[in-house]
Parts: sequence; structure tokens; C-alpha cells
Amino acid sequence: MRRWRTWWRGLEMTSRYNPPQLVEAAMLGLSLVLCAAWWIRQDWQYLTLCLSYLFGAIASILVRECVVPSPHTKRVRLTAIACFLSLASAAGFYFFQTHLI
Repeated sequence: MRRWRTWWRGLEMTSRYNPPQLVEAAMLGLSLVLCAAWWIRQDWQYLTLCLSYLFGAIASILVRECVVPSPHTKRVRLTAIACFLSLASAAGFYFFQTHLI
């Protein structure tokens, strides 16, 4: 019970003091669920929605870092841009391969 209370308080504090981070975490969590659904069912709609959540979270992280820089701004921006480029290239490769076959 104590673990759940600690988790809930952490969620409450995050929502109060850093709401964009909570939204980004929710988007990333939903994208993980959709990625698992795509892995099981192999329907392209799940993959498309998963990628849209991921791109939205990455865009939100980049905007947040531009507006309110953190102590690790350069590392966060480079990681977000690298993730964006790798996701875009992987998605393009997947859709290119599925339309050729």
C-alpha cells in the first residue's frame, strides 16, 4: 500500500510542478501499449497511431527544452532529434517494404 501511495504522490507532484512532463509520459506510455498491440496484431493502424504519439512526445520535449531549458538541454535535444530521425527512417523503411511486397 505504501508503494502505491508513493507512486500516487509522485504523479500528483509531477502534475502540479511539471505538467508537460506528465503529458509526455502519458503519450510515451500510450505509444508503448499501441506498439505492443501492433506487434501482436500486425495492423498498420496501430503502428501509425504509435508513431504519431511518439512524434508528438518528441516535439513536445523539444518545445519544452526551447522554452524552459534544463541543465542537460544539449543532451536532451540531441537524444530527441536522434530518436525522431531513427523513428522516421524506420517507419519509412517499414512502409516502403510493405508496399513493395
